[in-house]
Amino acid sequence: MLSIRNLKKSYGGQTLFEEADLQVNYGERVALVGPNGAGKSTIFRIILGDEEADKGDVERDEWTLVGFLPQESEDVGDYTVIEIATGRAGMIADLEATLKELEDAGTVDVPQYYEAQGKFDALNDPKVEAKAKEMLRGLGYKENDFDRPAKEMSGGWIMRAHLARLLVIEPDLLMLDEPPNHLALMSLLWFQDYLKPYSGAILMISHDREFMDELVESVHDIEHGKLVHYTGNYSDFVEQSQSDFEQRYIGFLNQQNHMI
Repeated sequence: MLSIRNLKKSYGGQTLFEEADLQVNYGERVALVGPNGAGKSTIFRIILGDEEADKGDVERDEWTLVGFLPQESEDVGDYTVIEIATGRAGMIADLEATLKELEDAGTVDVPQYYEAQGKFDALNDPKVEAKAKEMLRGLGYKENDFDRPAKEMSGGWIMRAHLARLLVIEPDLLMLDEPPNHLALMSLLWFQDYLKPYSGAILMISHDREFMDELVESVHDIEHGKLVHYTGNYSDFVEQSQSDFEQRYIGFLNQQNHMI
């Protein structure tokens, strides 16, 4: 589904990561972790095509539908909550424009076209509004909030409306950047339970240990400019990485002893 090979990215002479490899297959749940500033969100932007790597390749199956929830919300204008959740807040129009542009250029056999068509079809399903309302309820919205202008809501509530839209689309690859930040406990538990049987793959950035323990099957840690893969949930990763650190430390001490 998604393959990253030999990726390198630097800013101002400082290398964030190099020789980074990451594979996400259909149905997998993968967490990307590391300290703030290590380059987690940068990897997301490279995958989405919003930023270029200095070196390396990013490939994904051409039919893969990707959905992304960023940390920050964009301007919502005068649109209502339900209009955001159903894509009527400009997204459908943007998808139509993209499809027309690619059709006029004669490029209808490219991943961008397949993805735009998939999202357009999902948001034009006759059941889209009922589905959007179901997602909004699960994320904590009340019925009388559906038709309220989103700009009256806090940033966290606006992000929930965007998240509802993503769940309506049901992308093959769901990319989440710190999703627990926007959710209260009951909404987070609902979202967590919703994702457990989710048929698509999930690639997430998160600092919420319990959330990752419930969902992820593997962890990629950005460590000293390298992307290190661990199998298991977050607790497994902590245990394995601690063991790796201890082994390296013992090796260092043994080396020092030999030099004395």
